[in-house]
Amino acid sequence: MNNSNRAFDPLLQPVFSEPISSAELNIQSSCRHLFYQLMQVQSHPQVLPIAHDYLTQHLSNIRSRYVNTYSSAYSVDTLKGLLNLTDERFPLTVSTPGDYLQQCAPIFLTEPCWLQGVSQAATCQSPIAVNLLSVYLTLTGDRSYKSLYQGLLAAEGRDIPALHCWAFAEQATIADSVFDFAVTQLALAAFPRVFFPELLGFTVAYCRKPALMDYLLTLEKSQTNTLLSQFILLRMQMPAAQSASVIDVIQDYLQVFSEHEAALWGRIQTGFWLYQDQNQRCDHEREQQAGAELTPVQAMANLLQQKAASARGHHGTIQLAGESLDDWFSRLPSDSNKFLKALSQSTYVNHQLPENSRLLKLFDFNGPMFGVLNDAEKDTLKNWLRVTDSDLEASSQVFSSVIKAMAVSPARHDGAGRSSINYARLNNRELYYYLVNIDVYPDALTAAKKKVNCVLRLSRLFSRMPFRHYSHQAFDDYINAIYQTEVRNYEPLDNSPKLGKKAYLWGIEQLAPTILTDGCWLQNAHRVSTHASSTITGILTNIYRDEIGAGILEQNHPYIYQQLLESLDISVPPISTQAFINYSRFLSSAFDIPVYLLAISNFTSSLLPELLGLNMAIELSGLGRVYLRLAEELKFWGINPAIVNVHISIDNVGNGHAAGAKRAIQLYLDDILAVNGEREMQVHWHRIYSGYRSLEIASSRFKYALVICYLWKLITDACFKSSPST
Repeated sequence: MNNSNRAFDPLLQPVFSEPISSAELNIQSSCRHLFYQLMQVQSHPQVLPIAHDYLTQHLSNIRSRYVNTYSSAYSVDTLKGLLNLTDERFPLTVSTPGDYLQQCAPIFLTEPCWLQGVSQAATCQSPIAVNLLSVYLTLTGDRSYKSLYQGLLAAEGRDIPALHCWAFAEQATIADSVFDFAVTQLALAAFPRVFFPELLGFTVAYCRKPALMDYLLTLEKSQTNTLLSQFILLRMQMPAAQSASVIDVIQDYLQVFSEHEAALWGRIQTGFWLYQDQNQRCDHEREQQAGAELTPVQAMANLLQQKAASARGHHGTIQLAGESLDDWFSRLPSDSNKFLKALSQSTYVNHQLPENSRLLKLFDFNGPMFGVLNDAEKDTLKNWLRVTDSDLEASSQVFSSVIKAMAVSPARHDGAGRSSINYARLNNRELYYYLVNIDVYPDALTAAKKKVNCVLRLSRLFSRMPFRHYSHQAFDDYINAIYQTEVRNYEPLDNSPKLGKKAYLWGIEQLAPTILTDGCWLQNAHRVSTHASSTITGILTNIYRDEIGAGILEQNHPYIYQQLLESLDISVPPISTQAFINYSRFLSSAFDIPVYLLAISNFTSSLLPELLGLNMAIELSGLGRVYLRLAEELKFWGINPAIVNVHISIDNVGNGHAAGAKRAIQLYLDDILAVNGEREMQVHWHRIYSGYRSLEIASSRFKYALVICYLWKLITDACFKSSPST
């Protein structure tokens, strides 16, 4: 029986350690900093406690503000009624499409990210996760509206920075409320099971009322823009078409956890109103901005903030009000008003003749800052120089309110647990549980990194490169030689297998910890997109999608294996539970391979070359002699070979996973060659090959233990049978 839906236990709370919680005080927690760090969460895991608290506080505020709108009793009709609620929206002022579209970039480019992490190792064979994966794949497939959105930005000449860069987060032209909305989406993505009811309600609102579409509809009516019309249509129709599927998931979820129905229904409504509230806040702030131009002081403050990153480090010896300019720049935007006041009172500004100010002359042709400002930015500076001291003082209140709005209250972690677990001392059997549930135990990441580094270090030590210098031809020949050798060595089964049925049953049972997490090494492949080409990301995410069934439960590899276990009367607990690692029949070494695969999945950015090599080894390992013969032997003993057959077909070197794995490596090395040159490409090839060989290193103990322990089992069973009864 498939009990995997229980992985969405509504009582789940994340567990954080004291060291990470103390480090929170050193993190700047404005919505922009949170956005930047969550976009690179694998490099900034210390942001997770803050993101959890950030979202918790938002949800608490929503409950207090919207509780009177909640429906107290759940029913299918009240659930569907959420789709028909009328919005209270602010009237919006029409401007150019490009301005508006760039304003929405943090939202459009991250949605619906909160769905991408729902299907992970702990949940991927859950019907609830499978159905939500189907929704996500439909929304982000080849016909996704995101490509149209990016085309619109390009058509408008909007060259925005890459999503994962700090330059994107510091765009002063984008309202803070928009980044706050995007952070909410990213925080839900970081804790999909902890906030699962809220995530479901959030998704209903997203499907019901596409984000900020009313304004785009107004723009579309005022201008002739075919691309804009297509984008609006897709952005409205695609989510709306998934609303029925999301409603079905919610009904299934509430049925599974019927004992918590009332509380979960309230949390679902909170998630719904969270999305609605974020929309309204963005509308309101945008309308305020549209109705009032920036004052000269505000415009100058924005200019300082834009230039701060490139200015820091070049002005350490220049003093202003007793402090270096580098120190002033490092405290922006929080000290914008003080900075401008100090600058206004310095000798750089001539209040009687602003056009003769020393500050302005620094940017002339012979000045040390020539070329730093364009003409429009020089006009901003000139306008500010004309501001009086009284005008500057009046702006102080404006800056204070802006900074206050950007700030996040100190982290409290209400409801979150404190960890007393020493992850570094856990063996692989024990660590397996925490890595399967890494979204609940993020502190296990440090131990995971150590495990990965240990395996890779051994791989580098004991690996001999197959050829001296990498080339595509040499790599093609190497992979082809391995495959052809396997094919030539295949001999069809003509008699009974050498091993009896009990040996196969033993092996199937011991492989459960690995195959029940099949595909896990790529479960975070979507994060590769911030550091590699979209083609590489597409290859890896497509492989992961196939491993977990692409939204079809019967094609999900862990589910197929679970069905095999049940057909053989092998009953193991769900992998997300402590009971699974306590299953006494598992060898301890049976957890070696999956722990390594689960661990490396959390470092797809920093260990991408090694991951590409590992993926190649996994996809190639099942082809040829081994799997072909194994399928025949299983069939001989009346054991369903479906899990073997699906890998034989889908991992093929022609157009399957093995072919994709090889192409991803070649594309990656081409990118390195183009940007960094031949020497660096060879270095990355060595890293890829270390990843390729790491599978053998990680599995070596298990291979020997599987044989030795089975032989010992035969001996002890024989002795037990031959001993006289008492």
